[in-house]
Amino acid sequence: MKALLVCVLLCMSFCGFCADYNVLAFGARGDGKTLNTKAIQAAVDKCSAQHGGRVIIPAGVFMSGTIILKNDVTLYLMEGAEIKASPDAKDYPDQLTPEGKKVPWAVIVAINANRISLAGPGTLNGNGAAPAFQLGDDTAPGYKGVRPNIITMIGCKGIEILDVHLLNSPHWMETYMRCENLHIKGVQIYNHANLNNDGIDIDCKNVLVEDCTIDSDDDGICLKSDDANAPCENITVRNCIVASNCNAVKFGTASHGGFRNINISNITIHKASQDLFRHWQSHVKFVDQPVTVIAGISIENVDGGYTDNVIFDNIYMDDIQTPIFIKLGKRGSLKYKGAAPYNPGHLRNVTLNNITAVSHSKITSSISGFPGYDVENVVLSNLKITAPGNGTQAEAAARVPENENGYPESRMFGNTLPSSGLYIRHVKGISLQNITLQTNNADDRPGIIMDDVQDAQVSLISIKQPEIKNPAFKLINCQNILLLNPQIINPAVPVLTVDGEKTHAISITGTKGLKDKIGLTDMVSKGEITIN
Repeated sequence: MKALLVCVLLCMSFCGFCADYNVLAFGARGDGKTLNTKAIQAAVDKCSAQHGGRVIIPAGVFMSGTIILKNDVTLYLMEGAEIKASPDAKDYPDQLTPEGKKVPWAVIVAINANRISLAGPGTLNGNGAAPAFQLGDDTAPGYKGVRPNIITMIGCKGIEILDVHLLNSPHWMETYMRCENLHIKGVQIYNHANLNNDGIDIDCKNVLVEDCTIDSDDDGICLKSDDANAPCENITVRNCIVASNCNAVKFGTASHGGFRNINISNITIHKASQDLFRHWQSHVKFVDQPVTVIAGISIENVDGGYTDNVIFDNIYMDDIQTPIFIKLGKRGSLKYKGAAPYNPGHLRNVTLNNITAVSHSKITSSISGFPGYDVENVVLSNLKITAPGNGTQAEAAARVPENENGYPESRMFGNTLPSSGLYIRHVKGISLQNITLQTNNADDRPGIIMDDVQDAQVSLISIKQPEIKNPAFKLINCQNILLLNPQIINPAVPVLTVDGEKTHAISITGTKGLKDKIGLTDMVSKGEITIN
C-alpha cells in the first residue's frame, strides 16, 4: 500500500514553473450572468498547447457550461472564485470517448487527458437546485433530461483534485472512470440540491482520497465497477468525514469487475446536515430518529465481480440504520444472456478492525452470501455496536428471505432481522474477536445468529442488555465453530441455542457451568458439542 501511495504522488503534475492564464484575458466576466464557457475553454486550450500551466479563475461568479480539461492543465480557483453551472441544457453538448461511447454530462469533463488538476480555495457550484434540473430520480421509468455532474473524468492519468469546494451538483458530484493515479485531497463537498446527489464516485485504479469532508444526500464515497475486465483496485481512503442520507462508504451497486486491494481508515460517519428527499423514518419501520444513514459500511458484490482484500480500520459511525452490510448476490444474472451458467464471482478476505457504531433501527448488521455461494474469510475485530433493541419473539423467529437477485440494500431482507447484533449467513471462514454488542432496551432476539456458517472462531464476545431474554448465540446448520470465553452474565437464559440437522463440531471453552445453561445434553453426549 505504501508503494501505491508513492506511485500516486509521483505521478501527479507539478506546474509551479508553468505559465498562468487568467480567464479575464480571454474575455470572461465574473458577473454571475455572462456565459463564460468559450472564454474559459480558450484559456484551457492555449495553456495545454503551450505545454501546460494554470488557468486562473479570479474572484467572481463565472457562469459556464461544459469545460474540457486537457493535458498538463491546472484549473485554479482563487479565493472568492466560483464557476457556476449554467441551467440551460444546450450548454452541455454530448461528449464521446474515442470508442464512441457517450460521456456523462458535466461542468468539468476530461477524456484521456494526462497530468491534469483542479485546485484552489474557490468553489464549483453545480446550481443543482435550478428549476431546469428538477427532473426527478434518474432510475425512474421514462426519465429524460440533462442533469450534469460537476466533474466527469474518463481514461485520464495523473489527476489531482486539491482543496476546492464542490457545491450542489444537479446529479453526481464527481465521477472518475477508468482513470489511473488519482489523488483527491482536502476537498469539501456539500451536495443537497437534487436526487442522485452522490459525493465521490470512483471506478479506477491507484487512487488516494484523503482529508476530505463530504455531506451528500445520496452515497458519500462510492466505489463502482462497471467493466467486468477492469476491477476498481488499489484504492486508499483515509482521514475523511462522511455524512450521507444513503450509504456512507459503499462498494457498488455496479460490481461487474469487483473491488481489489482497498484500504479505508480513520473515517467518521454521521447523518447528513439536511434531508430533503429521503425521510426514512416515515416509511421504514423502527427507525428511531428523523435523519439517518442507511449503512455506514456497505460492500456489495452482485454483478459477477471478484472482490478481494478489503480492509477497514478505525471507523466511527453514529446516526446509522445498519452499521455493516456485506452482500454477495447475483443481481447481474437477471440480464445475463451467456451460454455458460452465470458466475456470481466471489467476495472474500475482508477485515473490519476498530469499528464503533451507534445504530438507530432493527436492521441488524449482516454478512451474507446465498445458497451454494459463500462470503469467505472475514475478520471482525475490536467491534462495538450499540443498537436500540426492542426486538420481539416474533421477529426472532421470522424467516429471512434469500433475495439473492434483489437490489442490494441493508433493508433487502425486511425492516428487521432476527438477531439484535450480527446476522451471518452463507459464510465460510469468519473470525469474531473482541466484539461488544449492546442494546439500549431489552431485546428478545439472539445477539448473534450464524446460519450455514463453516469454520468460525468467536472469542471475547460481550452481550450487554438492560434485560437479557434471549440466547447470546444461535447456530443453524453450522459446522466447525469454536466459541472462546463468551461474556454473558445471566444464568436464567441459555448462552447458546442450536438448530438444524447439519450442525456439528461445535466447541466451547472458557465458561464455567456452561453445560447447565445450554440445555442440549443430547448434542453434548453425542459429541456434536464439546464444552471445556
